[in-house]
Amino acid sequence: MSVGEIILAPMEGVLDYPLREALTDYNRYDYCVSEFIRVTDVIFPNKVFRREVPELKNDGRTRSGTPVWVQILGTDPDILAGNALVAARCGAPGVDLNFGCPSKFVHRSGGGAAMLKKPAIIGEAVRKTRDLLPADVPLSVKIRLGWENPDDIGRIYEEIVNAGADRIIIHARTRMDGYRADAIKWEYIAPLADRGEITLVANGEVRDAASAARCMEVTHCDNLMVGRYALAVPNLEGVIRNGDRPFTVTESVRALIHFVDIMKNLLPEQYQMARTKQFLSYVRLSNPEVNLFFREICQTRSQADIDRILDEVVSGKRDLTVHDAQESLTGDDSGTDAVTDGAQPVKKAHERYCRN
Repeated sequence: MSVGEIILAPMEGVLDYPLREALTDYNRYDYCVSEFIRVTDVIFPNKVFRREVPELKNDGRTRSGTPVWVQILGTDPDILAGNALVAARCGAPGVDLNFGCPSKFVHRSGGGAAMLKKPAIIGEAVRKTRDLLPADVPLSVKIRLGWENPDDIGRIYEEIVNAGADRIIIHARTRMDGYRADAIKWEYIAPLADRGEITLVANGEVRDAASAARCMEVTHCDNLMVGRYALAVPNLEGVIRNGDRPFTVTESVRALIHFVDIMKNLLPEQYQMARTKQFLSYVRLSNPEVNLFFREICQTRSQADIDRILDEVVSGKRDLTVHDAQESLTGDDSGTDAVTDGAQPVKKAHERYCRN
């Protein structure tokens, strides 16, 4: 099976505007999905969407031309639909409804994956959103297999299909599975894909060309969404689609420097430092050599000090020979799980760099 679409995931607190700009300079993703815009009881004005998803000021695309769909998270069908219409009027090339976020904070208000307990409400939200959106603006729905029981996916799928969505992105774990690699359940997607009723996208544990091929084989789905390993391997799209060689640690650090250069025009220094450490925490998933300088970077006190270390890496002044087994991180490819060793999770800072 040849790969269809490869989509860059909406990783909350990670894949924000500057990082989407950087990664789409190195890859040809079919489209990206923004971090979610959380809605409760208000239809936001245009300026909120343009602030949260700055690509809307550029016809809904990154500077390299990659479309960016707007993701919305909430519980009220009418509020979701109304905000989706605003996003479309702002130029969103597509809209995604988030019913899969595993965050406990989001669940307190009944949003994200908590909505998987209410398939009928999901169906109502999808129907009202699809009815309100212009016909030429596609609507996708991002879900997990269920809250606890993966067999719930059948009912959830039926509600979404019957409500008229254009595609479903299925993270092949339940909410209770969290991000455990051994909990991936690709096989639950295959019966749905075989029905051929709607475009399906498989999400979860796609790390490289081999896992992408295996995922497509098991799910019977040729469309993939990648997240965590899109940072661990900054040229992952080309690795999967074209069989390109994955970036070495030096090439990945060059990609990080490119990302830092974008941030320097947009973000305060402390945020730059946090995001630099966060990026490296993902790169070391595929390049254990990062551990040879990662802790030193985490102990730095300025971005200038970090830049000096990164320059030493790309210039060859640092020995990157790994002599012993190195520690690795675990987690999923579409969440904001463990960012360790000084790379603390960072808050969204759109208001800092996206003012009109």
